[in-house]
Amino acid sequence: MNVSVPSDKSSWRVGVFLLLAVAVLACLSVLLINGGPLYYYDTGSYIRQGNVALNTFLPTVNEVGGGGGYTADQDGTATGSRSLIYGLVMAIFFRANALTAIPFFHLAGVVLTVWLLARAANRALEGTCNTTLMITVPLLGAAVTSLPFYIAYMMPDIFAPILLIAIAALTAFGRSMRVWELLLMSGLAAFSVISHPSHLAIDGLMVPFVILAALSVRAPGRWRAVTLVVLVLAIAVAERKAFQITVETRTDKEVVYTPHITARLIVDGPGMDYLNDVCPDENVPTCALHEALSWSDDPYRMTASHIIFERSPRLGSFRLMSAEDQKHVALSQREFAKAVFLSRPVATSLALAENGYRQILRDSVRMTIPSEQALDNARHLARLDDSQQDLIQGGLLSKDRGWIAAADILHRTIYAGSFVVIVVLLLIPRSVSRDIKLFALFILIGIAVNALVCGGVSQPADRYGARVMWLLPFTAAFLLIVRQHAAKRDL
Repeated sequence: MNVSVPSDKSSWRVGVFLLLAVAVLACLSVLLINGGPLYYYDTGSYIRQGNVALNTFLPTVNEVGGGGGYTADQDGTATGSRSLIYGLVMAIFFRANALTAIPFFHLAGVVLTVWLLARAANRALEGTCNTTLMITVPLLGAAVTSLPFYIAYMMPDIFAPILLIAIAALTAFGRSMRVWELLLMSGLAAFSVISHPSHLAIDGLMVPFVILAALSVRAPGRWRAVTLVVLVLAIAVAERKAFQITVETRTDKEVVYTPHITARLIVDGPGMDYLNDVCPDENVPTCALHEALSWSDDPYRMTASHIIFERSPRLGSFRLMSAEDQKHVALSQREFAKAVFLSRPVATSLALAENGYRQILRDSVRMTIPSEQALDNARHLARLDDSQQDLIQGGLLSKDRGWIAAADILHRTIYAGSFVVIVVLLLIPRSVSRDIKLFALFILIGIAVNALVCGGVSQPADRYGARVMWLLPFTAAFLLIVRQHAAKRDL
């Protein structure tokens, strides 16, 4: 009897498939270990907003979680600080009693983006690499760090790194990508941008760098990336405008954004110095907040999060003001930021740069692990009734947080080593092709832009840093596998 032996090609395919399965399991490792998703204190707001929107546009659908209108605010305003689109996604899964499926939605976005990147990069390399390896090896490198936490995280943060990969891939390989690849990658970028307001700012700040990259080459299709990234930005702006018009026409409410910029400028100093000079002044709405900040002498109230969210007399300020004053302060934050910058341009710029630098150093996954207080707040914001309380649970990782310190040490060691690998390969002549280097450079630029936006507009926080830091080992592994295949080809 003859026994057929699998060919080398068949064995290779089986090995690659197993490697892909391992990569997927590694990306889902936190979800599997925890026994469920990771919730943030604000997760309930997305569920609630999505439920309210479904009830507004689909009045025949039974309401889940209570609520009516776009927000709980009773001052004639609706918040624009959260993404309605991501809220709808969460609400749909919530109504299907399938919140645990959202991490798989996140994973699908990551894998699809990386697959498109691998296809485009391999085509630029004339097919010298294996596409599946270009997907699995970088994902395995990233899965040792923060990636699995953000796949399991019930917030839109995972779409910030997806956006950065999409912009970098379009910039580096857009000239050789097929039309359907360009459209699909741009669609992923567009969804990423509209999933959180901070992503819109990231996309906007990346546009000048994409333009510079187009100017640096003389090849057909060099303006494709510029066109698509600007188009994504336009779609996001249009979505915000459509949201505003819809809310105003259907609910007779005015859309306002939480005054993160105002609080940040006050805490950094330039904003407070400006208010000290001009207040009291009825023509400056933010003077009402300046007065509220004087109601307590506790120095801990002077943090951005306390200014915006705290309600206690000792630490609160903005939330203790009248509803009308809160509305005016929120609506005037652009004018306030402009006035502060024009009066103190150097101090404001230095504060922004310092916050960006501080943000780069914040990369712990601790904020993805919910406390019991955060879980209670998520349930409250989602307006869960007594029978729904068990839909939002902490899981195994919330019971003992002692492991976080060791995980942070491991992650930071990998981040530092990955950064060194990337920089070295960028500096070595002909280590990899120009397009591959351009992709890696744009990932580094994107991480810096993320830090500038999140640290400067909100406040330096581990959540904002760790969400993109897994791109360092991802990119380092991507460069190494490309370099390895290039070296084999040259032998």
